[in-house]
Amino acid sequence: MVWASADRPRGHSLLLNRAKTVVHGIFLKGESPLPNSKSTNIIMSKLVILSGAGLSAESGVATFRDNNGLWEKHRFEDVCNFHTWQQNYDLVHRFYNQRRVQLGTVEPNAAHRQIAQWEATYKTVLLTQNVDDLLERGGCKAIDHLHGFLTRMRCFACGNRWSIGYTAWQEADRCPAEGCGNRSNVKPDVVFFGESAPVYSFLWDTMKSLERGDVLLVIGTTGAVLPVDSMARNANCIRILNNLTPSTEINDRNFDYVFYEPATKAIRKIDSLLKQTLGRPSDSAS
Repeated sequence: MVWASADRPRGHSLLLNRAKTVVHGIFLKGESPLPNSKSTNIIMSKLVILSGAGLSAESGVATFRDNNGLWEKHRFEDVCNFHTWQQNYDLVHRFYNQRRVQLGTVEPNAAHRQIAQWEATYKTVLLTQNVDDLLERGGCKAIDHLHGFLTRMRCFACGNRWSIGYTAWQEADRCPAEGCGNRSNVKPDVVFFGESAPVYSFLWDTMKSLERGDVLLVIGTTGAVLPVDSMARNANCIRILNNLTPSTEINDRNFDYVFYEPATKAIRKIDSLLKQTLGRPSDSAS
């Protein structure tokens, strides 16, 4: 069943639209964005996936902004502020130690593994706001982490970055770089509020490069940090949104396909759409 935007219930997948055309029971917004496979080079079209905390929530990784999320239990000014983190050194490391150790107890879910299959099948750019490693463990090969990596540490005294795995940063730990040994300038290699996010330039370039026939797939983000709404509005491509529930930060009419349900449930429908737009694996080989 398809609901109008005014009376849609939550927890169901739907495609918001302003058209009367129906394809496979799904409304299309305006002219069908599905490219004609006879005139479009589907092999050259690309898939850009932008993911957020909702992708990993089903694996048991705590989100930040949902009800009972981490920001309801901690003030981000205390644990995620680049200008004050050294003043709150012990609290900051205690917070991220808990996140890091907990990450080692969870596993990738079906959505992580499906994204890995898409990466292996299509010309794909993977951008994630998540600092966990579940996409990597799910089989993905090339992920651009916009906000850093939880299992890595960074020393601002010497510039060294190193993996700490799923262990806690202990009182006796120091930067392992030869000749450094610093402790007070070591922080989790996670982008804090007020800190430079160098991968953002690649993000903007990728969004600008989207063309008709390409697909932008947004999964599990409220749009509270990145301007997902304007990204979709300005993208001249096929746009798919998958969130658990609507967000006040995202006008879902800027998307061609919208699924409000867990990512692990939406992936089959999204996979079907990608096969229509980007071609099946056999198409690329023919």
